[in-house]
Amino acid sequence: MSTVEDLVPLLDEALSAPRPVPDIRERWPEITDRDAYALQLALMDARVASGARIVGYKAALTSSAMQRQIGIHEPMLGTLLASRVYPENEPVSLSARGFLRATLEPEVAVVLGTGLAGAGVTAVDAMAATRGLLPAVELGDYRTEQSSGRTLVGSVVCNTFNGGIVLGRPMTSPEGLDLRVEGMAMWLNGEPAGSGTGVEVLGDPFESVAFMANKLAEHGRSLEAGMILMTGSIVASVALSPGDDVEVRFTRLGNVRVRIAR
Repeated sequence: MSTVEDLVPLLDEALSAPRPVPDIRERWPEITDRDAYALQLALMDARVASGARIVGYKAALTSSAMQRQIGIHEPMLGTLLASRVYPENEPVSLSARGFLRATLEPEVAVVLGTGLAGAGVTAVDAMAATRGLLPAVELGDYRTEQSSGRTLVGSVVCNTFNGGIVLGRPMTSPEGLDLRVEGMAMWLNGEPAGSGTGVEVLGDPFESVAFMANKLAEHGRSLEAGMILMTGSIVASVALSPGDDVEVRFTRLGNVRVRIAR
């Protein structure tokens, strides 16, 4: 039977190659959801040991639109590496970054001022721990083999398909803001491509922060001050192609723009 230690090098190699990642269940048929998270976190530990740096975490599938689109009906946790934080003012080359099937999701990013640890973290705790809020987008990269489908286990071990994030400006204090009614509109190449409000994200993006803290607590880990937390897409994702230009505008949090290199 395969174990986390057995599979970390194989998964690391698979995720680094410009080809789909095989179904992990072929190597570990009995793998559970908890095992999948342990494998993801062990992989990230291995990358940190090789010089990478964890800057935060992300929640995936926190809106009903994304759950319907992907076919998985619960939120998931992923890890953010510094190497996947892309500057807003530079075009992103999908080929140079090794993307296979690129997508984009508009999100609220949270910057923590204090850490969050232990089970039972609430949205109120998350709000109190927040230093600032940023307009943001995640670039997804769907790397599983089509035959394996999109499963929670497969998605988690692939780090919930994080291809990168882009953070906009300015950073806004959470004081006096109700993220549940924060509006967002997205344009793809000048055409409307989606709109919604923060309530789509588990009822409140701060609930997404609480989810991340509580999921990490199950594995003896915690959120640290200064971390960036991506709370999940407000609307369904859009597919990206070379030359695309995406702009996301929030009601009070500012704007973020992503250009895809030709």
